[in-house]
Amino acid sequence: MKTFFLLLTAFSLSAGVASAQTQPAQRPGGRMAQTTPEQRAEMMTKRLTQQLSLTAEQTEKVRQLALQETQQLEAVRAKYAGANDRKGMGQELKALKAQNDTQLQQILTAEQFSKYGQLQADRQEQRKARMGNRRTAGDL
Repeated sequence: MKTFFLLLTAFSLSAGVASAQTQPAQRPGGRMAQTTPEQRAEMMTKRLTQQLSLTAEQTEKVRQLALQETQQLEAVRAKYAGANDRKGMGQELKALKAQNDTQLQQILTAEQFSKYGQLQADRQEQRKARMGNRRTAGDL
């Protein structure tokens, strides 16, 4: 009987180790990191089209701008990959965002751009709340 329990314990431990090794490795950044710039641009275009009621012409211009933006973001992230310069990367990303917002403002109406600004502020608050929850859970 002891042998049976010993074998059962050994098997269950080895099964746990084996199943842990079969889990696919996730890239940092979650599900968005697993998408291409084109896919991210398409998702952004769809979201803005729905939220801001864009015309067909606006939708096409936003799609082009979103693709350009995601490719630029990818280039900045690649430039700073492995580097320990978060401040430099943050400044470059902030400048890129300001540039893209200026271009977006030329595409949207004043009302749409105002709503866009509010949506961005709401998303920022959601990100802060998620980050706060992560830190709180990790402190336990």
